[in-house]
Amino acid sequence: MTITTYGCSMSELERYRISITGTPGCGKSSLAQHAISRSKKFEVSEVIELAEKFGCVGEIDGIDDARPIDIEKLAEQLVDGWNKKPKCTKFIDGHLSHLLPVDAIVIIRCNPETLTERNRERGWKESKIIDNEEWELLGGPWNEYEEWGELPCLELDSTAQNVESLFETIECWIRDGFKPESPEDRIDWVSVLHE
Repeated sequence: MTITTYGCSMSELERYRISITGTPGCGKSSLAQHAISRSKKFEVSEVIELAEKFGCVGEIDGIDDARPIDIEKLAEQLVDGWNKKPKCTKFIDGHLSHLLPVDAIVIIRCNPETLTERNRERGWKESKIIDNEEWELLGGPWNEYEEWGELPCLELDSTAQNVESLFETIECWIRDGFKPESPEDRIDWVSVLHE
């Protein structure tokens, strides 16, 4: 059986675990939720839920209001269970998801100025907003490329694109066998913001 959405055909035989990663506020969760709203052939797991399930999350940090995740321990916990293909394509939503044993990585990027506005609307502490803006400016998950560099990777800019358009691109990329396997040019916010 084959399902068709957005002009790209997806076979039931194609089942992957795909990281949806990026700086907090870039739109990862919105994109993941859109995926499952479009088809029952997709599932989403959140990194924080996986960390809680496997006892890999700490108490809330008073500095940034985040719960630290032991991502190395979590990855070790998942390796055995994730040796076989999932029942359907599963998106792993979270800014550390690219460090888990996945089949491919989608990096969602966002202009740091827009990202700052989004995170202020969330009511975050100014220090956390600035930390995330700087992380995005410096390349976000690309800073950890050495830890996952062999996996197919797609980089998308969510600054002005809606989730439907982003999801269409991801679905076609999966259908095309994760080609291209890596972006020809990475998004460089330093160059964009200083033009």
